[in-house]
Formats: sequence, C-alpha cells, structure tokens
Amino acid sequence: MVTLQKECVLFERMPMPKTQTPPYPAVQYVSAATRTASLNAPWPDLGTTSTTLSRNASTNVSGPKTAANSALLGREWKAAPTLGTMDDTYAQVVEPPLMEPSAALAHRKLKPLTPYIAEAWSQALQAAGAATRFATVITGLRYGFNMNFPLITQTQSPPNRDSIVIYQKEFNEIIQKEITKKRYIGPFLPATLELIIGPFQTSPLSLVPKAGKPGKFRLIQNFSFPHSNNTAYPHPSINSYINSDDFPTTWGKFSIIYLIISQLPPGSEAATRDVAEAYRTIPLHPSQWPAAVVRISDSQVCIDSCAAFGAAPSAGVYGHLADAGAEITRHRGLGPLDKWVDDHIYFRIRKEFLETYNQMRSSTNLNLAKLGMQQTGSRLWFGNPIEELNEDCTWPIKDFSNLSPQSPHDSLFTYCLEDLDMLALELGIKLELSKDQPFRPSTTYIGFIWCIGPGERKVSLSPSKVDKYLLSIHEWRKRAAHTLNDVQKLHGKLTHACSAAPHGRAYLTSLEKMLGICSKQPFATHRPIKGIAEDLLWWSELLQTGQVSRPIYPPTSFSDPQAFSDASSGIGIGIIIGKHWRAWRLIPGWQTAHGQRDIGWAEAIGFELLIHALSTRPELGRLLITHGDNRGVVEGWWKGRHRNAETNEVFKRINTFTHGLSGRFEIQSSFIASAFNPADPLSRGIYPPTEFLLPPILLPEPIREFLIDGTAALTNTERRLFREGR
Repeated sequence: MVTLQKECVLFERMPMPKTQTPPYPAVQYVSAATRTASLNAPWPDLGTTSTTLSRNASTNVSGPKTAANSALLGREWKAAPTLGTMDDTYAQVVEPPLMEPSAALAHRKLKPLTPYIAEAWSQALQAAGAATRFATVITGLRYGFNMNFPLITQTQSPPNRDSIVIYQKEFNEIIQKEITKKRYIGPFLPATLELIIGPFQTSPLSLVPKAGKPGKFRLIQNFSFPHSNNTAYPHPSINSYINSDDFPTTWGKFSIIYLIISQLPPGSEAATRDVAEAYRTIPLHPSQWPAAVVRISDSQVCIDSCAAFGAAPSAGVYGHLADAGAEITRHRGLGPLDKWVDDHIYFRIRKEFLETYNQMRSSTNLNLAKLGMQQTGSRLWFGNPIEELNEDCTWPIKDFSNLSPQSPHDSLFTYCLEDLDMLALELGIKLELSKDQPFRPSTTYIGFIWCIGPGERKVSLSPSKVDKYLLSIHEWRKRAAHTLNDVQKLHGKLTHACSAAPHGRAYLTSLEKMLGICSKQPFATHRPIKGIAEDLLWWSELLQTGQVSRPIYPPTSFSDPQAFSDASSGIGIGIIIGKHWRAWRLIPGWQTAHGQRDIGWAEAIGFELLIHALSTRPELGRLLITHGDNRGVVEGWWKGRHRNAETNEVFKRINTFTHGLSGRFEIQSSFIASAFNPADPLSRGIYPPTEFLLPPILLPEPIREFLIDGTAALTNTERRLFREGR
C-alpha cells in the first residue's frame, strides 16, 4: 500500500501475476506523463509521422507505465479481466501491437471522419461570399474542429454512471456501433493509449432514455465532472475551461418562427427535416482527443473522435456548421428557412407571390444591413429586440419549379423537397428521413404545431407536450418535497408552454421564487412555497382544455393614443387619455390592509384602470401604447410577470380581462420620466376641469375597497389625517 500525498491521489495496484514482473512501483492515479502541445498553436499543420496527437507534442512519457494487463479504474489499478471473462461492461478486446493503433491514429489525423464534403462546402461558401464568416467550418471539415478543450497534463479517469451497468446491453450495442462506424478509435488499454497520445482525461458516461422512443437511449458524456473541487479527482472538468459564448450560433426560437410565418403570403406551406446524428458528424481536431477519451470498461478506453453530447461547445460548433449550410441554401434561392440545432424548418411560397415576397425581403434587408449581425451570449441574430431574424434577407427566393420533374401540386410552389435533397447530396448532409414532415399547411416544430393556412393562422402546444406537462404536474403533486432539479424541470416545461400562452408567465413567479431558495441547497429537498399549488391548478386547467394556442398575426404597428397613468403613495392614482382624465384617492392604510402593498402595486393599479378605460374607446384602436413612470411595472409587463406577489396578481387580472374582450386587444407599455408624465399631477390631487372627465370605470372587485373616486367628497378619516398633516 502506498501513502496518500497532499498534491495528488495515489492508488493501490493489485498484485501482478507471478509470471510477470511489475515494471514499476505503485502508480499514481494522476499520471506524471506530460504533453507539451498548445491548443493555441496553429493546428491545421498536422504532420504525418508522429504518433502523438497534439501538434509539437513530445513522444516521451516521463511517468510510470503500466503493464499490458493492468487497467486504470476510478480509484485504483486492478488486473484486467482475461478475454472471455468480461467485467461488467464492454467485452475485452485483444489489443494489437503498438504500431498498429499508432498507424490508425496517424491516418485519422490526415483525414477526419465526416460525411461532409469539404471542398463542396468551401466552393459553395465562397460563391455565397461567406467563406470568411465560416472559415472555421472549412478548416474544421478539412482538419477537424477545435473545441477549445484544455491541455491535459495528467491522466484522470473517473468511473461511469450506474445507468451504464443498468443498461449494459444497450451500452454495449452503442459502443459497438461507435467502433464499427470508426467514430471511436480503439479500444486501448489505458497505459497503451497514454504512451501514444500522452495524458488523457475521461468524463463519466451515462445513458438517458430518448423521449418518445421506448428502449432507445442517448449516450451522454458528463464533461462537467467533477462539479466541484474533489480530492479524489483533482483536475477540473473539461467544460469548466470553456466559454460557450466563444461558439455562437443562430437559434430558430419561437418568436423568430412566429415572425417568419406572419409574413408569408397566402397558401404557403412548411416542412421539417432532421440531420442524422448531427453532433457525430463533427470531427475533432487531433489536439482535442486527449480530452475526449471515453472509458468503455474497467480496463479499456477509446478515443471519441467526434463531437459529443455533454460537451459545452458541441451545440455551437455544430450550429455554426448548420448556419453555414443555411447560408448556402439561402444563396441558392431556397427558403425561407430556419433551424434549432439539427432540426430544420423550411417554408415555400406559391409562385404568384414570388415577386411581392422578394420585394418585402429586399426592404427588410435594407433595414437589417444597417444593424448588422448581433450576438447575445452564445446566440447570433439580426434585427432588433422586437423583431429578430436569423438572416439578413440578402438572397431572394428563386423559382425551381421548372428545374426538375414535379407533381402538379409541387409545381404551384417555388421548390420542393427534391431540390433540398440535391443540395444535401452535393454537401454530404445525411438526413434522418424517418423524421421528415413533407410540405403541407401545418407542421410540428420545437414542440408546437404551426398552422399557416388556409384559414386562421395559429400556433399550438403539441398534444404530446400537453400530455407530458400534465403528467409532470401530477408527479409534482405526488411528492411532498422537491430538489432544485425537480423545480428546474417543471419550470422549464411551463416556460416552454408560455410561448403559446404568454399570459401563463404570471403563473410562474412562485416556481421562480422556489428556484432561488433551492439553489442555495441544490441537493436538499424543499417543500413547495406558498402560491405554487394555486399556480399549478391554473396550469392544469389550461392544459386540460387542450387549447394552449395563440393566433399568428402579421406585423402591425401599435398606435399611441397618448394614454398615461401614475400613482403617488400619499394621495392616489390618475390616468389621462389625450386631454381626458380620471383619478382616485387611495384609502388610508392601503399598504397593509389584507397584505403587503407598495407603490409598485399602486402604479400597477393605475396601469390596470387605464387599460379598462381604453377598452371602452374602440375608436382609438385595439393595439395601443401606454405610458408610465414606474420601470418595475413597465418592464414587468414586457416580461409578463412581476416579482412582487401583489403586483403580479394585478397582471393576472389584466390578462384575464383582455382575453375576455372580443377580438384582438393588446397593450405595449412604454416608460416615461415622471417630469414628463401628464398623469403625475392627477396622482397628487391636482385635477383638470371636470368637463374633461372620463366616464366612470367599473373597478375590479379586488381593488374596490382601496379606492375612492377623486371627485367624491373627503371621508371623515381623510379629513382627520389632513388635519394631522398625514
């Protein structure tokens, strides 16, 4: 037994067979072998003869070497099982001599494994004038992609998760598939691999069931392990070195798809397609391999030569390539289109609208070109925060209907799926054809059903999502206490539903407060806080209706009727529309009567009463801008919720009221400084002539006890407080 040292963890090595002499004394789990490669070095220069993987890496391994029948385990070195006596995971494979795997690795360094045709991508991007923007895509397809994985200086290999043992058969099938497809290079004994590439680090593997696919699993590498400082595994996780913002990409999120559909001409259709095994089509540059080693059994490892689920950069690296593919597609005149990682949605228009639609795109391009491409975190986008797109509309849509044989129906449109197939074949894009949704008036994308005609355009939460979210609420109610992960999952599902039901955002605030509480002790269980049960009841009732949907309206300008509201804690509330006004006094003690209220609540009441007044003035329009000087209320309305519980209840009431009105009625809130707010004097009891008084407003029942009409006589209590100077 060796002694633990402070600077690293040492492990017991099992006795060697008597027929073999141990080549070195007890070994360190953290290997002393080092590499001298730098990830910052120019990496397209790969070389052809070195057996090491990183550019300029040394072939000398200065640390101890294991015997051929030893294996690196999570906490100790043990004798490897002999062939035919498989441990608990992957069957032992007789490893070829050192020169054979070295030659295989040298060959892979010269030719990355990917279905994409690098030269075709290069030529297409150059033709589109996008070769500079997507230079890393062209280089990555030729030499492998740089993921910014850290330089590994000491070997670390924690054990895999329990799911690997539980689903051993499925795990073995996945490993065999990866080896057969040559995406996994190996298997190797750990010591042998270390001799070839130097120190490496594995990340624990786990299997996660694929949603809606019984018996199917996704292999995940936990590149975020270890999650904190750990004496057993002293080296930080691979992901801890990486900033995802360094790998930005576009995301075809709900609001962008909504905007695209809202601008389509009548009779348009949509289709969706998935790229097959998207991440696995991204080859890693050899300098990245030491951080991408996988532990397939207690005695064997493989090099994962492709991007994997669990690595922080994978979505961005693949997404950037998908952005390049989208740009090529748009340059060819196919579209409009967008994508969410590997899920692509395509729209096509009828030929009679082609000229008009391209004129709209040209006009949009003039506006977007002034703003340029923008980045928020790891997301790229064009436009402004109100109207975002994932392209600048440079390229016009073209008519492909005469370039290939088409059905009578397809011939009515600018292109068909066969035109997309030809481009995919040219670039080497492999499609998951079983997931194809052909062109039709409605399609399912990112969990929503998008109906684009004929008739009313609308978007709805898909039935499968409705059932899934109802089940999640049911499972939540069955448990008395919940961890942070439980709260995050339920909150994430309901947040997704809010895209089709924006008024639902006001029913998430209790869960959001619980997120903050649980984050302090993420693995402890916590009882639901006040308000969650009531909010989840609202969500259950909404989901059970099966009508989690909203209309898709074309872009429309909001009118400004010069409507203002304000409140003061000492006097009351005032609203003004043009030159017409109405005011109310707050009763004494309004802040603490039946709850805790603040000036933000009073400002929200003013906003609510202003909306009630506007709803009685149809001549002003149905899409209206209001102005207020309380940022919490103005910006809270943008978000659809407010952190203050009492103010949030006001928002809920407003949503219920506006949804009960016939037709479309929407409000945009706008901030104005108090000095310029014409409702400010009203809130302080300074009233204009009564000839401009707005008609009386029926106060919502929950606030009637707090307000007195500004034109009414003072109550005895008010008179006394005025005399006392309060």
